[in-house]
Amino acid sequence: MKKLISIAVGCLSLVLVTPALTQAQHRGHDDHGWHGNKDREKYIRKREKEYDKYVRERDKQDRKYWKHAYEHDHGRPRWASAHHYDMRHHVYFSDYKTFYDPYRGGYVYMTNGRWNFSVNVPSFLVNVNLGNAAIRVVKDVPLDRRPEEYYDDNEDWDD
Repeated sequence: MKKLISIAVGCLSLVLVTPALTQAQHRGHDDHGWHGNKDREKYIRKREKEYDKYVRERDKQDRKYWKHAYEHDHGRPRWASAHHYDMRHHVYFSDYKTFYDPYRGGYVYMTNGRWNFSVNVPSFLVNVNLGNAAIRVVKDVPLDRRPEEYYDDNEDWDD
């Protein structure tokens, strides 16, 4: 029994001491000293500098894009609140053969048999109170499409 206990203690000590010995044998071989750290830090600084340059350029492009995007944002038309219009669909003013296109932020109207687009209210609608005008919200035409392309289908539009 003493022999069995001594063998168990010997195996246990061997298992516990072996990792410490292997770690001690490899100490210093993977470390390249302070020169390795210096080179690594130099590489990291270079990468960070390149990344910062990339971020500055990307932010510059984003600011340029958003500046351009805000130039085309005209907001809601004045007549929209009177009709509880939420700018999610095209609007057709049937009395004036005119559409309001929220995607492009302007009016599409027919003159001399041609469709014209204007960001401002067309001249023939300047003195018209569009808040009281009869409108038809065109839900069948996708917002990113031109409403005048669907003018011939106006009998089929849902209200």
